[in-house]
This record gives sequence, C-alpha cells and structure tokens, in this order.
Amino acid sequence: WNDYGIGLLRKPGGAQLRQAEEAFKEVEALGRPDGPVNLARVYLAEGRVDRDAPEALRRARDFDPPAREWSVLWFTGLVNKQNGNLDEAIANLQQIVDGGFAQAAGRGFDFSKDWRLRIELAEALYERARQERGESRRPAREALLRRAVGHLEAALDLDPEVARAHYIMEQVLIDLGDEEGAAVHAGLHRSYKMDDNARDVAVAAARAKYPAADV
Repeated sequence: WNDYGIGLLRKPGGAQLRQAEEAFKEVEALGRPDGPVNLARVYLAEGRVDRDAPEALRRARDFDPPAREWSVLWFTGLVNKQNGNLDEAIANLQQIVDGGFAQAAGRGFDFSKDWRLRIELAEALYERARQERGESRRPAREALLRRAVGHLEAALDLDPEVARAHYIMEQVLIDLGDEEGAAVHAGLHRSYKMDDNARDVAVAAARAKYPAADV
C-alpha cells in the first residue's frame, strides 16, 4: 500500500493525489507510521496545510511506534513555512541540521549535508528577515540574513550548480547591501537555471523528425 501510494503521489501534475490519500490511509490503518507522514505529503501537495497536514503530522508523532523524527520535523517545517509560521519553521529545520536523533544512532546519518534542507532553511531565514523592518530592527534583520548566507554557502559547497540557491543568495546579498556579490550569484543563477522552453523545443523537434511520436 505504501509503495503504491508513493507511486500515485509522484504522478506528474498531482493527477492522482486523491488515490494516494486513500492508499496512505490504508497504511495508517495497518499500524504503520509511514501512513500519516505520507498523508501529510499529499496534503502539502494539495495545499491543505491549515488543518489536514498538521493533524496528520500530529498523528505521526504520537504513533506507536513513532514516525522517524527527522521526517516529521521536515514536513512540519514545510507546513509551518507555508502557513507563515517562520520562527517555528526555522526551529524545525535547524533541528534536522543539528541532528542527534536517537532513532538515527549508529546509522551514519548527517542531515547537515542535505543541500535541499539547507536551502529551505535559508529561504525561511530570508523571509523572516524581511519581517524585521526599519532601522531599529536592522541588527536582527542582518543576523537572520547572515545565517541564511551560511546555509546557502553550505548548500553550494555540496552542489554549486543549484540554481535556486544562487537565486536566494542573490536576494539575501541585495538586502545586505552586497551588490557585487549579488551580481555574481545572479549570473550563476542564469547559467544553471533550467531553460523553461527546452522541453517544448525538444518535443517539437522529435515530432517533426519521427512521425510516430506525433500522436
């Protein structure tokens, strides 16, 4: 049921999210904590973050046996971020970076090397920094921005070609007044950004060359 649900969840365009929801409900009914965790993933994809996703994550935390703590923190962080609860999101994601989970003992996990986690945390810090308005809040704003820079640098050390990291870094450096650094990352973002038209061009070329593909 769980593998079936994940296959449905990963269908392009969210075409079978309702079917995935039913599959993960079966997983939960069978006594597996993966059920409510993956239900939260469905609800995130559907934008059901006000009630359904938080409730699924609460059940995952309270499950016996409990769901993996880092998974619950990750999806809780994403839900909090979408709901604008940025302090909570930052705390959730930072806890994953810090690690030290009893469930991970002896398994060699190091979530600080996950560039996606670092980028999500950096973006949450950037959004939170922008809430610190005015000259009197400048020290707090800059402290948050510099924390964001640290996580983005860590992400880019792990994979220097992540366009999203360069884009966020550009925005953070603009807010810090580093126009030269921002320009560098703007250029790198353009270099690594996926060409939005590339797929359409490739499909059109294939259909023109291979009549069987033009169906």
